[in-house]
Amino acid sequence: MNISLTILLFFLSANAIIIILTNKEYPSDIEKRTIRSAEHCVAKILVSTNPGLLTVSQRMGVIKPLIRLIRDHDSTDLQRFEALLSLTNVASHGHEVRERIIAEKGVSTLSYAMFSDHSMVRTAATESICNLVSCPEVIHHLSDPERMKIWVAFASDFNENYECSRAAAGCLAEASCDPGVADSIIQTKRFEEMVRSLLECGRLELMHRVLVLLLNLLSHGGMCRERVLASGSVAFCDAYAASFHDKSTPEQGLGESLGINELDQRLLPVTVNLAKEIVRSG
Repeated sequence: MNISLTILLFFLSANAIIIILTNKEYPSDIEKRTIRSAEHCVAKILVSTNPGLLTVSQRMGVIKPLIRLIRDHDSTDLQRFEALLSLTNVASHGHEVRERIIAEKGVSTLSYAMFSDHSMVRTAATESICNLVSCPEVIHHLSDPERMKIWVAFASDFNENYECSRAAAGCLAEASCDPGVADSIIQTKRFEEMVRSLLECGRLELMHRVLVLLLNLLSHGGMCRERVLASGSVAFCDAYAASFHDKSTPEQGLGESLGINELDQRLLPVTVNLAKEIVRSG
């Protein structure tokens, strides 16, 4: 039997179990465990399955079970983690799916999962919200200075959880185009600390994200611009760009000459150019 067909049959069977048992008014403990196992089965399948293989109704139909599994206090960390990964995967397939996640109170569920004791669950929850950043509800969520404290803390925590830091910093960089989110970011006490630590961390993925964030903040002007200037970021960017100003070494060849990995070779000229833009804007 074709492997794609086998996966689809497992998915449909698990989904049918969920539909049948969740429609019962008072499911027994055994039935609740069965529902949880079926939801986990759906989650495991959708971690790596192309959501484009599903029909629109199937993509929409899995959202509620996945969110319920994440929210379930009796779920294991593994179940929540795989549900979060699959939700992120499904959310990548169109605006309608993301809107359904929002409608099922997905933002509050994912925000709650960000407080998990398990680092991989925290990372997966953060990445899931990042995939929803185009939704107005997520922008509203990030515009709250109290909630923003968590995001700034996560972005700063690259030594303990690099993947989570990368996801949080990426979300802030993308969302900072919005004036409300930008104001929320600069209101946090740890704003300058976060910016300095990410600029000086030596990890180009993180530097790339914080440089985009700084450029967005400068574009808003006013207090956003003042906070960026007060952080010393423009002076850092000037020194960073100047350190690679060598006419004998074209920017595109900088990474290779420094012996860094392929990803950083691509990011180095990007970060240098962003630093130059920040200096011009500052």
